[in-house]
Amino acid sequence: MDSGDLATWVGSTFAAIAAGATLWTLKSQRDQIDEQRQFIAEQSATLALERQELLANAQDRREEQARKINIEVTPPYVKVLNFSDDPVTDVRCLEDGQPPIRAASSRAEGAEAALSMVLEQLQGQEQTHIDTLGVGRIGWFQRRSDPSRTGAVEIAFTDAAGVRWVKTHLGELRQADE
Repeated sequence: MDSGDLATWVGSTFAAIAAGATLWTLKSQRDQIDEQRQFIAEQSATLALERQELLANAQDRREEQARKINIEVTPPYVKVLNFSDDPVTDVRCLEDGQPPIRAASSRAEGAEAALSMVLEQLQGQEQTHIDTLGVGRIGWFQRRSDPSRTGAVEIAFTDAAGVRWVKTHLGELRQADE
């Protein structure tokens, strides 16, 4: 056997082994990269779901106080009840786009609210909105329209976080800027 041929054969064999090892290494790295891409995609999907859940929770917390403000339409008044843990401010009522005749806030039903409205009228302090509706208080709005007719009634108010809300007599709630 010629030593040149042996050296060529050994060199070729090692070159082939090195080429095979290189190919195996490249395939292994591609497999690792594919696994990493799949892992990243799964993590991205998980993060997106977590983000949606956090946003939904934040929206629920933001709406919590507004959902605790209730409206009752009773002849001849629209009654707004604050069942939340904080006062709401700048409470306004519209019926078919028109403001009420007058408004008052009280802790009691019917007679006390009517008396409060009459006293405000006599004192010249009559108003059509309520500056602050405290916790557990009732806002009364005397309706303009025929009390037997139920038009579209909505109230607007600002919650303790400074967000302006609109709520209809049907319970639909939205931010005022939407």
